[in-house]
Amino acid sequence: MSKSEESTVDFYNQKFNEYQRLNIDTAKLYIDSILIISKKINYTKGIGIATLNQGLLENIKGNYLTARNNNEKAINIFTALKNDSLLAKANSALGVNHWQLGEYDKALQCHFKALKINEQLKLKNEIAANYNHISMVYQSQDKLTLAEEFANKSMQIVSKLSPNYNNISVFHNLANIKGMQGKYKEALALDSIGLKWCEQLNVEFNKSMFYDNIANCFYYSGNIPMSIQYHLKAISIDSTFKNNKQLGDTYCSLGIIYEKLGDYTKAIHYFKMSLDFCKETGYKIGVKNVYENLSDLYFKMNKPADAYFYLKQSVAVKDSILNAATEQKIAELQTLFDTEKKKQEITRQSLIISRRNILLSALIFIFISATISFALFYNRKKSEQERKLQEELLKEEEKRTDAILKSEENERQRLARELHDGVGQLLTATRLNLSTLDNLSSTEENNKLKNSLNILDDSIKEIRNISHNMVPDILLKSGLKNALIDFIARINQTGKIRIAFECISFDENSMDDTSKLMLYRIIQETVNNALKYAEADHLNITLTADEQEISLLMEDNGKGFDVKEALAKGGIGLKNIQLRTKYLKGKLEVDSSIAKGTTIIVEIPLT
Repeated sequence: MSKSEESTVDFYNQKFNEYQRLNIDTAKLYIDSILIISKKINYTKGIGIATLNQGLLENIKGNYLTARNNNEKAINIFTALKNDSLLAKANSALGVNHWQLGEYDKALQCHFKALKINEQLKLKNEIAANYNHISMVYQSQDKLTLAEEFANKSMQIVSKLSPNYNNISVFHNLANIKGMQGKYKEALALDSIGLKWCEQLNVEFNKSMFYDNIANCFYYSGNIPMSIQYHLKAISIDSTFKNNKQLGDTYCSLGIIYEKLGDYTKAIHYFKMSLDFCKETGYKIGVKNVYENLSDLYFKMNKPADAYFYLKQSVAVKDSILNAATEQKIAELQTLFDTEKKKQEITRQSLIISRRNILLSALIFIFISATISFALFYNRKKSEQERKLQEELLKEEEKRTDAILKSEENERQRLARELHDGVGQLLTATRLNLSTLDNLSSTEENNKLKNSLNILDDSIKEIRNISHNMVPDILLKSGLKNALIDFIARINQTGKIRIAFECISFDENSMDDTSKLMLYRIIQETVNNALKYAEADHLNITLTADEQEISLLMEDNGKGFDVKEALAKGGIGLKNIQLRTKYLKGKLEVDSSIAKGTTIIVEIPLT
């Protein structure tokens, strides 16, 4: 099956929809083209479309029996194909045929079927058309309350849609209902809107039904000439489209007008013309109406035999159209529709309740989530505040440590200056004075003088060493490595301990002067502890560095000590090492035990 040929069928179907209300001959050519192509390619859907279109065209021409046969065939095809949208369209078309033939129960049955399908498919245009067709069936039975109810349902949908020729008849139907209720101004306003839609959509065929309705409004309003004028306009259009059913209605209306004017000859002429068209199309309602009007007219003309004849004909047709069984079927269909609507309403209410429950659950979930989120947020904020407080405390601690260390260094510098500039200079001056004394009277006095000068030399040297240790100028001048080498060399000269020092990959620029001084003090304190308390004769010091940290390893072979006990007592030496390590944001590890020496590791981060 060729896609291009299917597309051609769709195109011809579209053209048929355009021309069916403009030119029935051209519309018939498109139907024939659809049928030829579909049969050629064995395209069942296309055959169904052509059959349905033929039914629609026959309906326009007033050939309702032929139209009904075509629409029934189309329903069978679309049922087999399970094509719901086209099945609904075919049921709707068949419902119109049954209505035109006065088969109201069958008409309602078809329209309700179409409505159910279209509601499932949510096709608003088609739903509006179904409501309108149901209204028209009730209107034909003079059930104006039901007719208006369904017409209003249709109008509610149509008013929200753009102009569509499928829904033009909604305005005509509602205008008819308003006219039957004597609301002629409302009816004419609706007819006016309908005509504007016809002009806008270029739908010539539908104009006639509005002209017919306008003519009736003028008639019942007492404007006979305008009524005749609009009836003739309707006849002109309906003759073009061979709309025999509508011609039957219009000629019947003209017969009523001329009967009222007292021109019985013209009245009978138009009534009989109407009767011919109605019989030709199988339009039973029209036939019944003509018989009733002829019976009344002949009664007025004082021709009782003719009047009785047409009355009997009218009753016979009426009985064939509507009987008790038909009324029961219609009532059952209405009940079925109402029940279906109630089921839909219950389903809708259940859906609303279900959605409400879902919404309530969602709100509860949102509330619980919000509560949990708030609790988490509160705890997070509390933790953050505690962290900030801790940071502030640490900063204060660092400030206090910094202040203590700086105060200590300032005090060291002050004492160093006092020793160097004060005591040191006094001792130097004393030595100079003593050195001027020579050629003493006895050898014993000379020996005492010599011993005193030696003691002064040692004191001056010791004071210089103490002053140098307290303020290592070499640290500022030559850097940490050289300061340590100088310090260790002076310690080694004492002969009290042997210190081995190794410096690996240390970069002087990796630390500021204050940090270097802190590290120098840590090493100095460790050496002093080893000399004073450990009784060690050997100490290894290793200073290494990489991009991340500086590591200081110090190991002695002294008598060792209990680390926990020393920390508990708060010894000054160990405390000073801890304080300076903390200042450098480093990590301190002390490993020592009795008679096994001491190992101290300091790790200082550079990032």
